[in-house]
Amino acid sequence: MPACPKNRVVRLKGEALDELRHQCWERAKGRSEKSGVALYWRPRFDGDPLAFDMAHLRSKALGGDVLSNVRALSHLEHMNEHAGRKQ
Repeated sequence: MPACPKNRVVRLKGEALDELRHQCWERAKGRSEKSGVALYWRPRFDGDPLAFDMAHLRSKALGGDVLSNVRALSHLEHMNEHAGRKQ
């Protein structure tokens, strides 16, 4: 995974983005890095609240697609953060 070059934001696609998702999942050991709840790698159904989402700490435009700027969240936690709701 490339480091974020100075003054340049890394934006990944395809296999490189898939690899970042896998690294995020592995670092979190399949658990939410917010609540610790066990996550499913793939959703069991549409909108599965316990599905793994890779969430950016800072927006992609500011922090890029790098491991230090992402964390593992449940789909529900991720959607609540985007909606501005606390859990």
